Amino acid sequence: MTQQTGVAMPARARRTQEMRSAEMRDKLLYATLDVLMEARRLGTIASLMAATLDLLVERGYGGLTMAGVAGRAGVSRGALLHHYPTRADLLAAAIERLLDDEIVEIRGMAASVRSGAIGLDAFVDDLWRRFSGRLFYITLEHITAARTDPDLRDVLLPIVKRFHVALDQMWTEFFAARGTADRATTTVLNLTLCLLRGMGAQTVLKPDPDYYQELLRAWKTILATLVEGRGTGGMPHLPD
Repeated sequence: MTQQTGVAMPARARRTQEMRSAEMRDKLLYATLDVLMEARRLGTIASLMAATLDLLVERGYGGLTMAGVAGRAGVSRGALLHHYPTRADLLAAAIERLLDDEIVEIRGMAASVRSGAIGLDAFVDDLWRRFSGRLFYITLEHITAARTDPDLRDVLLPIVKRFHVALDQMWTEFFAARGTADRATTTVLNLTLCLLRGMGAQTVLKPDPDYYQELLRAWKTILATLVEGRGTGGMPHLPD
């Protein structure tokens, strides 16, 4: 009689193990599909955002159509409508993407300000770049659209507010590094932004780079006087 050297696994146990292995394979498959689908979704959204912003610059809000965006992005109209049912939804999402990207850059500048790598002139030059190019021209379009569209305005207000909060933070850090951060810094920031916005709007009908550089040089001199106190006793005093 031959001695048994092993015990065969019961059929039920084998089936249970096979089921668990199959379940594990299915879970891995579904997880992989989820990752691929999410990557595809994010890719579609990125294409739609880029197409929307490009068309805003090229054609303005009046020339921004859902069909045009879908065609530029290389997606079907159905795919576009799945993500953004209306033109207002599409515009709001694109502006949010644009300003969020700007905030990332602004925070990077803030780090350079803290390290002392960026001075006052470079700071103003960077702001002028933002307010005289693509960012500003897109801003003109969504401001014009929001003026007569209360629903769009309500959607854009918190998005734009986050952008300005980031600007405020960078500006405050700039002055804090010089030991002059106080309530007056907000006034100086607003003066600078209002000047640059006005100059940016003027570029539409007055394309004269030398003219704007002259204005920038003049403002940098004034700003240095306000910030560094050369000849004026420092930052302007604000009444309580």
